Amino acid sequence: MSSRLRWVPVAGAAGLAVFVLRDRLPDGSAVAQALTGLDLGWLGVAALAQWISMAMFARLVRRVLVVGGTRLPLPRAVALTYARTALSNSLPAGSVLSLAYVTRQLSRAGAAKPLIAATLVLSGVYSSATFVLLGLVALLAEPAARPFTAAVLALLVALPLIVWAVARPRFRSVRAWLTARVPAVMTQLEAAFAAVRPGGRDRLALVTLALGNWVLDMACLAAVCAASGVEVGAPTVLLGYVAAKGAGMLALIPGGLGAAELGLGATLVAAGVAGGAATAVVLLYRLISFWAVLLVGWICWVLLLDSVRARLAGGGRVLLSVLLRLAAAMEPAAGLYGFRLNTFRRP
Repeated sequence: MSSRLRWVPVAGAAGLAVFVLRDRLPDGSAVAQALTGLDLGWLGVAALAQWISMAMFARLVRRVLVVGGTRLPLPRAVALTYARTALSNSLPAGSVLSLAYVTRQLSRAGAAKPLIAATLVLSGVYSSATFVLLGLVALLAEPAARPFTAAVLALLVALPLIVWAVARPRFRSVRAWLTARVPAVMTQLEAAFAAVRPGGRDRLALVTLALGNWVLDMACLAAVCAASGVEVGAPTVLLGYVAAKGAGMLALIPGGLGAAELGLGATLVAAGVAGGAATAVVLLYRLISFWAVLLVGWICWVLLLDSVRARLAGGGRVLLSVLLRLAAAMEPAAGLYGFRLNTFRRP
């Protein structure tokens, strides 16, 4: 499919959403009114939830590295998570650039190439699997979507049986056809599990961290709703969150700009939220979860540059020297209290 044809479904979905919501689109005054009187406490909770969500993903990557025998300091892992997110969500072909950047940074941290590849694959697998789980929960929580959910669950139940049947000798031709179609994916998964062999506790920790990343991001959305005075139930928040993230993943624009906002706004309006209030929630949530993350991410990208890190290290040494000189100057006063700062000199 050409790049022009790929835009057709996106444009069609956007046009359909605008047509359906044409009578509920807010004007500027309604949005401004919804943004007045915000609860700053809940906004603080939203920002904190987003920060912990990013830290959860950093811990996920770090845990895979630890299982593979490489330790990455948590502050550096968090900075790397923000920087890779900024690259992925703000540049054309950002995903490719982000992968190359992470590979280079982890290589400098001492990780071997097989472990780096395994870390990227397994963190993506656990993150994607837990998001699919959240999506199924969101569909189950919405009565109108339960028939579709039942069909999806039936397919998931039947999938192991299909795999077992394909493994039988009589289906060798089918197995060969599947192997020919997905060799790259299977090769990556096999290499990942060969490089990293997580135990039961490690798998539980990886699932918990991946799920925590999504749940805390969703908690950010719930806190934004509370800050805006929008009263919606947990199923609506979950469905709106999944719609926003799913639309953003399928969009061709970096960061899912436009698609994510449209998915979340349409869900809130369909749930009965006024257009102005729904727009306020969308703007605030994207400000915290997207634009603020981009800003912090590019700052982290600069701080992770070798030249900047060298200057910061030099500045740290100068500061330490100044503090030691101040401590030495204060030593006579310290002697009044019965101790000396220079512990290597005998009294």
